[in-house]
Amino acid sequence: MSARTTFERTTLARTTLGWATLAAGWPLILGALGALSIPSACLRSTEVRYYTLASKAPADPPLSGTPRYAVHVAPALVPETLDRPELVLRVSATELAIDDRHLWAEPLRTGIARAVAERLGRQLDGALVSASEQRAAPGDVEVTIDVQDFDVRLAEGAAIDVAWTIRWAKDGRIRTGRSAGRARSVGGGSHDAAVAACAVALDSVSDDIARSVRLDYLSGR
Repeated sequence: MSARTTFERTTLARTTLGWATLAAGWPLILGALGALSIPSACLRSTEVRYYTLASKAPADPPLSGTPRYAVHVAPALVPETLDRPELVLRVSATELAIDDRHLWAEPLRTGIARAVAERLGRQLDGALVSASEQRAAPGDVEVTIDVQDFDVRLAEGAAIDVAWTIRWAKDGRIRTGRSAGRARSVGGGSHDAAVAACAVALDSVSDDIARSVRLDYLSGR
């Protein structure tokens, strides 16, 4: 046998062995690649999303005129079960679900007050409306909100029940009321749609407060 023939046979044997080894190792290689893909999938599944109660409905035309009085909306009182960063969803009459991947971008008591103030600012002509931790200065209107119930369901929407008080600091006039708002969830039962329903339901409550403030202002001039 010539040296060339021996070399060719040895090379062929080594090549065959190499492909066999590689083929045997493919399951390990694919398994390693699969393991590398797990962290990215986990990151996607644990993504945290934040929500506000800002309404997605088209804004009303801005009211004109120089502010003649100021309205201050105090942080809302909310039930202890809802006073937390996570969205609290109603599952049944006796069951609530807390999802730590869907959070409010600010404390709920602050978000409710801010949403009400935003709505009042569009509804009250001549009023300068604000929402903060500080009380209104003398001569302003103080609005307090006590949330009695706030049910959020992904598939159905939101319902809110609020007791509110309007206090005129200048002459001590007080008006109390209670309003309820409901809105259906539009968008396939997503968290986005549920939060949008919350904002719409809260707008109904804000409109009741605005009508009372407007009536008191006109009757007291």
